[in-house]
Amino acid sequence: MTGEIWLGDVVRAARALGAGSPAEYGRIAALLGMGGRPADPRRAGPEPPGDGAPARQAPAREDDEDPALPRPADDPSVFGRSRRPARADTVNVLVPVQDAERPALHWATPSLPRPGGRDRARRPPHLSLLAPRSTAALLSMVLSRVTDEGELDVERATEELAHARPLSDLPRLPLPTLRYGVQILADTSGAMEPFARDVEEVVGQVRALAGITGTQVLRFADVPLRGAGPGSRVTWRRPYRPPRPRVRVLILSDLGAGGPAMNPWRATEQEWRATIDMIRQRGCEPVALVPLPERYHPRWARGLLPTLAWDRGTTVGKASGVRP
Repeated sequence: MTGEIWLGDVVRAARALGAGSPAEYGRIAALLGMGGRPADPRRAGPEPPGDGAPARQAPAREDDEDPALPRPADDPSVFGRSRRPARADTVNVLVPVQDAERPALHWATPSLPRPGGRDRARRPPHLSLLAPRSTAALLSMVLSRVTDEGELDVERATEELAHARPLSDLPRLPLPTLRYGVQILADTSGAMEPFARDVEEVVGQVRALAGITGTQVLRFADVPLRGAGPGSRVTWRRPYRPPRPRVRVLILSDLGAGGPAMNPWRATEQEWRATIDMIRQRGCEPVALVPLPERYHPRWARGLLPTLAWDRGTTVGKASGVRP
């Protein structure tokens, strides 16, 4: 049957079927799509004989309800709160995801077990660039200043007396010393970031040799002329100043030879030459520890200041050859 259903259609169907009671009319109307659900003839009571009046139907019990329809406890107008299908004449209201019920989640694969202890997540031990057994001797060789303050030079004194020359001053043997102090210029640029732990290790070794009061640590980025200070960049307000005369200056930097090739902040040769000239005009001697093989050291730096490869292959003998 197509088209809309009218009351005339119900009347014609009732006459064709011989319906006479209101219950039968209601069932025919429901079958044609008008009114509620079709009445169940099994639930309807027997009609009284004779007068044709419909008998009263017994009240429906809760267990006789249609399971396809929602119960009063459920609200079919709210989508997501009732698992039963809503009626066709109701409007579903959307509920936010955080308020709706979440289905239970079952993983197809079990999760991995947690690590057994903290020992597995421990950081690997640090391997310093310099050999631990010879680090102190190597730094002492590089940073010490040779003075004539050692023991009496007997051979020289005997020769002077044999030539009948008076001894105005007692000749003494040369003695390396660190009593003048050390200034450390530590590069904190991006190229030196992989060697940050090695820089701090060398700073600790120098402080153990020259003393905390005899060691001055200044940090910079790329070149000291752009600013240097004892801490972070906030302390780099003043330009770099060389130390007092006769203080050894230890430079921990790659001298612009490392890092990305297109680094716009790379230090230039002119900047480093100006820095080294400033240090020497103050009466100090610089020496550089470069964490690169000797073949990668800048050519201009080889004739400008003593440079030493910061590597396990560097020995005390090599350090004695570059001591200023």
